[in-house]
Amino acid sequence: MGTIVFQGQEPFELVLQKAPTATSDGESVAVTVPVFAAGSPVNFFNVRMPLSIQHAEQLAAQLQSALTAARGKARKGA
Repeated sequence: MGTIVFQGQEPFELVLQKAPTATSDGESVAVTVPVFAAGSPVNFFNVRMPLSIQHAEQLAAQLQSALTAARGKARKGA
């Protein structure tokens, strides 16, 4: 595994290079996020976050709620 060094104050904003993916890892879910990395040969690196089923369910619910809110704001702005 590599090391990621964060500088500054949180929350940290990571720029996505491609769409994130989620896969089942047996009894857990693995979310992989391709994040911009200046100086990398391909300009990104994959950050893999294993989640328990409970955490994956909670994240899915929050994402759906946030997506609904964002779509509503986008429609009002359009």
